[in-house]
Amino acid sequence: MKKDTSAIENYTDGDGEVRLLTEEDLINAIPAQDFLQAKKQICIRLKAKTLFYFQLMAKEKDIPYQTLINMYLDDCAEKKKDLKIEWV
Repeated sequence: MKKDTSAIENYTDGDGEVRLLTEEDLINAIPAQDFLQAKKQICIRLKAKTLFYFQLMAKEKDIPYQTLINMYLDDCAEKKKDLKIEWV
C-alpha cells in the first residue's frame, strides 16, 4: 500500500526540499490545539466480548458506547498509562 505523501508534497519545492511557508499556508493552518482535539475516524477490530462489555457499561451510564471507549482511551493517553504484557 502506497503511503499518502500529498500533505508533505504541498510544502516542498521541485527538489523535494521544504519550501518557505506562505501567508496562505499560515491562514489555512490548523491551530495545534484544534488539531490535538480533532477526532479521526478509524477502523478497529475488537473481540465481541470486549465490545459487549463496553456496550453494557455505556447503557448503564446512558452514553453511546463509542463515546465511552473514546473516553477510556483518552484517560489512558492523558495519564500515560503503560500496558503490562506478560506471556505465559
